[in-house]
Amino acid sequence: MITIRNLVESELRKVPFLSEYISDGIINISSLARRMEPKISSYVGRKINTNAIIMTLKRMEIEEIQKTRSLKKQLKKLGDITVRSGLIVYNFSNSEKFEKIKSKFNLSILSNSKGFHALSKGVNETTIIISENLRIVFEKNIKEISFNTKKENLASITIELPKENTQTIGLYYSILGAIAQRGLNLVEVISTTNELTVVLHQHQVAEALKTLMNQKK
Repeated sequence: MITIRNLVESELRKVPFLSEYISDGIINISSLARRMEPKISSYVGRKINTNAIIMTLKRMEIEEIQKTRSLKKQLKKLGDITVRSGLIVYNFSNSEKFEKIKSKFNLSILSNSKGFHALSKGVNETTIIISENLRIVFEKNIKEISFNTKKENLASITIELPKENTQTIGLYYSILGAIAQRGLNLVEVISTTNELTVVLHQHQVAEALKTLMNQKK
């Protein structure tokens, strides 16, 4: 059975960050309820009292505030933040030829060099991130295959996550959402169990770093 709450939640999901704005007290709940009422009434097939929608929104607001309190405790536990600049991102298709070349190209060549590198393999493609000073040795060793895209003048921010991060609902969402709310575009996102790395354009690093530091307060 579809309830008013189900319909309200469905409407909230259509607008990015609307739930957060409600819990922060930015949105006028009465006005929002009046705006939702025609769609919800149309779906149900009868007139829905606006007060019922208001009460639903207020209950959800209280629940959201409780979740936020727990989440904020974990955000305060965020560890070291490491920034790297001068990065290049290459994207390759996972073809048989690429796998063959990659196996010949020992990543220890990069590991033994002064610089940063990271590899993220998906189902259909692989992304390799290197620092600018590794460009020559890297491109020399993979010259037999072509990359799909190459993006330069990038930087990364690596965040050390609390050990409880895998049991904390909304931690990734809160971190990435805060960056998105600032209008900053993420080029790549890489994660391990206790680390989250975001790659973005170099000129956006200062704003992203400021945003992340505010999350820890």
